[in-house]
Amino acid sequence: MNHKTKINYFSHVGVVCFFLCSTLFIGCSAPEKSFKKERLTLVYRQQSLFNTEIKKLRLEHPIKISAEQTTNHLLSLHYEELSLLGKKKYVFSSNDVLEIASLITKALNRIKSNKILHYEVETPSGKTTGTIFRVKGDINWRFETINGINFSNTGFPGFKGSSWQLLPKNGQHFHKEHTVLGNDQKRNWIIANLDLPVQSRRGLKLGLLKKILKKSPDPQSPKQKLPTSSPSSEKGEFEKRLQFLKNLRDKKLIDDDEYKSKKKELLSQFP
Repeated sequence: MNHKTKINYFSHVGVVCFFLCSTLFIGCSAPEKSFKKERLTLVYRQQSLFNTEIKKLRLEHPIKISAEQTTNHLLSLHYEELSLLGKKKYVFSSNDVLEIASLITKALNRIKSNKILHYEVETPSGKTTGTIFRVKGDINWRFETINGINFSNTGFPGFKGSSWQLLPKNGQHFHKEHTVLGNDQKRNWIIANLDLPVQSRRGLKLGLLKKILKKSPDPQSPKQKLPTSSPSSEKGEFEKRLQFLKNLRDKKLIDDDEYKSKKKELLSQFP
């Protein structure tokens, strides 16, 4: 091998090594950063890491959502066990919602345009896992497991390993994938209006919303030190809470007696 041939040989080897290293570098994305608190783990994942069906979606992030809205969504999610003695159940227990609502709200408000929020909730029966993202103004709840049981999507519920399916309520519907055989409903994937038309009676009965709002200030407002309250700000807060109670009464989610009782409590907080 003469000198010129050696130079060409090593040049080609160098180019091959460069492309191999570049491929490895591109293929090995940076490790995902996760946040874990008690039973909840949150991870922002690149949209490009998901299947084609999700890759082609135009995400609308960040998601400007309040703790009240998140709580209502979490409480409204239902599923059905597809077995002989299967039951209809809530996806998240009241304790789950109380623990995770404020954290998920903050995460959605901070999510970047090319990311999808993945979550894991440890329950006594096993993990409940899934992803949350927004497309065309609606929020998407896509579940992988519920209480430790994986989902297997088919066109025929109950067959080929499917053991549960979500149950859409008012303001919710299944995601549909258009195929050559028609529309395939993804029964583990709920699309819902950001503002659900009906508030969860479970949340009102247990007072979850009040507890969660105490734990979590509005994530849409910038972080700042709590100012000393002024008469005008107290008046505005009082009017805001009173209007909320009136809305609940108008929607017949609470009766007149409950309205008067809550109003009395509110008046005691704002002398």
